[in-house]
Amino acid sequence: FTITKSKSKKQKTQMAKLIYAMVILLFVLATPGTSKPSCETVSKRLAPCLSYIQGRYHSIKPSGRCCRGLIDISNMMKKRGDYSAVCKCIKNRLVHTNYDPKRFQIGSQQCHTGYTLPPVGHTTTC
Repeated sequence: FTITKSKSKKQKTQMAKLIYAMVILLFVLATPGTSKPSCETVSKRLAPCLSYIQGRYHSIKPSGRCCRGLIDISNMMKKRGDYSAVCKCIKNRLVHTNYDPKRFQIGSQQCHTGYTLPPVGHTTTC
């Protein structure tokens, strides 16, 4: 024969607050870091798109690998600072390359990236 006491309303409220705090803590710990995208990562994702943005082989659509890269790049741009870092990286990576800046915009639309990349050219202000 066991006797169990029911928890008081105050204890239940304290328990609910504790659980709520633990859930919030888990979300904070599970959130990825806030560092800007690295230029190395952006360059790797951009590499499969070089022939497309240069207009070589008369490629009308970006390749599947290029689309995956553009999607990854657009996913890196969550905040304004992220866009600036990605833009500067693209400009630096392609500084000595002939390419059509509009192809970033067209490619991101064709690949359904969820974020249309603006035309990033040599004169673009990031």
